[in-house]
Amino acid sequence: MARKFYPTDLTNMEWEILSPLIPPAKEGGHPRTTDMREICNAIYYHLKTGCQWNMLPGDFPPSSTVYNYYR
Repeated sequence: MARKFYPTDLTNMEWEILSPLIPPAKEGGHPRTTDMREICNAIYYHLKTGCQWNMLPGDFPPSSTVYNYYR
């Protein structure tokens, strides 16, 4: 099932600009399993709507994961 589109989602052009600025996963650690574009989409959703972290829609990654990247 495809994820719902939100008005705050990054466009492909925005993601092309932003993705090189995101640092890679740490060497020697557990490989990254979360899509960084989805993390960014969830952060933008939170910033635009002002919702609480635990009230992010369920089709985003877990709110604790999103908050840890935001922090």
